[in-house]
Amino acid sequence: MKERNVFYHHGFTLIELIVTITIMSMIGILIAQVFFTTSRTNTKTELVKEAKQNGEYALGFIERMIRNSRYVTSACAGSADTSITITNPDAGSTTFLCVQDGSLFRIASQSASGIEYLTSRSVTLGGADCASSSLVITCTPSGGKPAFIGVAFSLSQIGTPVDQFQKASASFQTDITLRN
Repeated sequence: MKERNVFYHHGFTLIELIVTITIMSMIGILIAQVFFTTSRTNTKTELVKEAKQNGEYALGFIERMIRNSRYVTSACAGSADTSITITNPDAGSTTFLCVQDGSLFRIASQSASGIEYLTSRSVTLGGADCASSSLVITCTPSGGKPAFIGVAFSLSQIGTPVDQFQKASASFQTDITLRN
């Protein structure tokens, strides 16, 4: 009778195959999760960046125009409003307001040359109409000194994303005192 060598194998056992497949599956799942998480984070970052860029541009433009204006033309009673009218150094009049553009509510500058949108079509002020939008402008008289203007608004991406994680919005606020 021949002796059989127990240590001489020509293949893998079923247990070895199952363990290897399990380990490889776990590594594959981990790599897929890292990929999808990174992809979602990048999408959210881009959406927030776009909302912030739009808001910073609009706020900076409004701030410069109001600061350099001669005076506030609209009523300056200390109450909140959704628009403000100023007189520019060239004696022209400019109004900052919410304007409905299709289904969007955008911040705009209206003057003799027409309406110039200060926010892009990728973001909105929200609300059912301009009166209920997030744009709030407060003008407080300072008793013989230049008026004190507060501007605040929130911008959010258009549409309703399926995933709450993909919602992007940003809030902006500044206080301005006229130079003149």
